Amino acid sequence: MQEFIDTKELGTNYVFFADDLGIASIFPSLKHRLAELKHQHTSLFYCSLNHQHAFERELEILQKYFPARFFLSYHSRTNSGCCNIEQEDVEAVLNANTMTIMKFIISGNETFVEEIKKILLFLGITHIQIHEQFFSE
Repeated sequence: MQEFIDTKELGTNYVFFADDLGIASIFPSLKHRLAELKHQHTSLFYCSLNHQHAFERELEILQKYFPARFFLSYHSRTNSGCCNIEQEDVEAVLNANTMTIMKFIISGNETFVEEIKKILLFLGITHIQIHEQFFSE
């Protein structure tokens, strides 16, 4: 007897990238993904100037509520504006992924978005969603 597999049961890993400008825009989506189905993982790479991360308390609470489903990685921006998210950091999440689908969402200033897109494109990821910011610089 052949079994049919429902792709919803296989799951999705939503991988968010945000900077200071983008975090407020993606935070509601991130919370929604965590509260939704059980067969989802959510990862957040969050880059901020001088480690001043908005929503830090909220993110820590979410990480405690969903320890097996939420990966949180804080990064700092240099004075020149570059983010220190390294290709190796992203590769680790890719390599540890246990879901069948991965979706990549970037929200931030133009330089940040281009910087992250370069890393993802180098890793062979071409389906990238750019999340529009609710706020501007």
